[in-house]
Amino acid sequence: MKMSHAWRPVILIVGAVVFLLIFRTIYVPGDFTAKSGDYKYQWHSLKNEKYWTDYPVKYMGQEFCGQCHSDKVEKIKASGHQKVQCEDCHVMTSKPDKKHPVDLKEDFKYLLEIGVDSSRELCKRCHAKLPFRPAEYSESSKGTIKFNMIDPKTHNAGIECVTCHDVHTAGFK
Repeated sequence: MKMSHAWRPVILIVGAVVFLLIFRTIYVPGDFTAKSGDYKYQWHSLKNEKYWTDYPVKYMGQEFCGQCHSDKVEKIKASGHQKVQCEDCHVMTSKPDKKHPVDLKEDFKYLLEIGVDSSRELCKRCHAKLPFRPAEYSESSKGTIKFNMIDPKTHNAGIECVTCHDVHTAGFK
């Protein structure tokens, strides 16, 4: 008995779906779906979660910057930006002319590429209201982090955030 040519693509599609499901079962670790129990993958496998939570932070941190800029660090520690590290806002790899000499120890001399970016783009990295971004992150290694979200198109469009806001106190000027 001859098979109709219309069945060939159907058989190929069904075969491809079966192959992909078998491939997924074999090659995708089961704990990638452990938190939600569905087919949405997590960012990492739960097997090595301890490795990543114990991984040392690459920031020099507020303590390092506070050796020279203690007034700014104290303001930040008392503000809503207390869990934000200085490098989150001040590292300026896109502006190579901003070199800050660090000369605290003989064995620790180098030029740190930092600067002051007072553009709306910097603030939008954390504060832009996006459909997929929650207003707070509770599973952060730093604890719960709450964000004041804004719509950059309607919230004082055309002026820089630092016109009204003091970033070191996370408040108004």
